[in-house]
Amino acid sequence: MQSLGFAYAIEPVLKKLYPDRTEYEDRLRLHMEYFNTQPYLASFILGAVVRLEQDRATGGHAASDVQGLKDSLMAPLGALGDSFFWGSLKPVTAIVAAALLLTGSWWAPILYLVLYNIWHLGIRTGSFFRGYRTGGDAVDLLARYRFTSRARAFKVVSLIVLGGMIGAMPVWRTEFRPAAHAQALSIAGMAFTLVIIASLQGGNSPIKLMLGLAALCLALAYAGVI
Repeated sequence: MQSLGFAYAIEPVLKKLYPDRTEYEDRLRLHMEYFNTQPYLASFILGAVVRLEQDRATGGHAASDVQGLKDSLMAPLGALGDSFFWGSLKPVTAIVAAALLLTGSWWAPILYLVLYNIWHLGIRTGSFFRGYRTGGDAVDLLARYRFTSRARAFKVVSLIVLGGMIGAMPVWRTEFRPAAHAQALSIAGMAFTLVIIASLQGGNSPIKLMLGLAALCLALAYAGVI
């Protein structure tokens, strides 16, 4: 899947490390074996492999198991990267941009591109050098970028903003401008979302909260409030 791209990326390094044509071709052929992971975190593995190839070529670790390192890292980093980049980073930047777009901010799509690319390009670049320095220490990578805690925070922000957007939808005008009280309604929606989150974290039953919310909405609709 990604073996051709990986071999293409490391090929200049191999050409410099192995002046012998036969050895160079053998090492390049090794990196044409199966490889597949989350594309952004592949740079961490690439940096680690460059370090191992350098150690091997200079006699530091002649028996370095390069393919074993790739095999051990690609599946865990694939799952981690999918959860962080596809499951939290991209949604939060897209939802924030969409919320700003609905207020008439023409630069919202540009903000999305700026925020998303700063994050993913920064991590891709930094993880390459971290992989090179640590030789593939995944624990160091996790400690540096705190993917799990940041993914959780991004998902919470996404739900809060999305809740405010959905709550304000009934008062949006066709030209994508909110009515006068839309801002207050959005703030109330976000505050209510935070209350629900706090209730869930406090151990309350999600089913009871859903039923209570449904009953509240029916009562407000019957009273003509919503």
